[in-house]
Amino acid sequence: MQRLLALSAAPRKQPMPASTVRLLATLLALLLTGCGYHNPYLAKGNHPISVARSMWTNHTTELGLDNTLFQAQSDWLRKSPLITMTDMDHGAEYQLTGTIDRVSYPEISFGTYREGTEGRAELTVSFAIKETKSGQVVWERRSATRQQAFFMSQDPIKLQSNRKAALQEIANDFAEEIYLYLITKIMRPDPVP
Repeated sequence: MQRLLALSAAPRKQPMPASTVRLLATLLALLLTGCGYHNPYLAKGNHPISVARSMWTNHTTELGLDNTLFQAQSDWLRKSPLITMTDMDHGAEYQLTGTIDRVSYPEISFGTYREGTEGRAELTVSFAIKETKSGQVVWERRSATRQQAFFMSQDPIKLQSNRKAALQEIANDFAEEIYLYLITKIMRPDPVP
């Protein structure tokens, strides 16, 4: 009898709280099924490509804008180890060419005494990606325009710096668009299921 009382007095195992059970079940389900993430730079079906680039023709009076676009492209295209950039078209599978058509800086916001307080940089470019062997244009954008706001300033140096920063942001947007096209349409032409 004492033994029976000792067994009944022994601490019982408490069941796990419901939140812990749910957490463990979720972790187990993720472990078994995976979350579906894939690295777009190294996804199955991607194949390495080489892209020949040159400085874009600058039809504006904005000095250095062609270099800004070239550098933004370099920064984005370096993100994938499967894209090789060359400055010459010797052996490259694709060629990226472009022109800077127009740049303008309209004022969009005014303060007291009709002074401009905010401006907008507008950049219009045209570019194309073509296969080197066939000469066929794979993708082309004509008169593509992007805009970026910037703060006006009475100080001409600060104003020029703000304009350059806005143009840098626009160049980055165009370079990202080119990069995404290369990795989603050219490197992986068939959609991943």
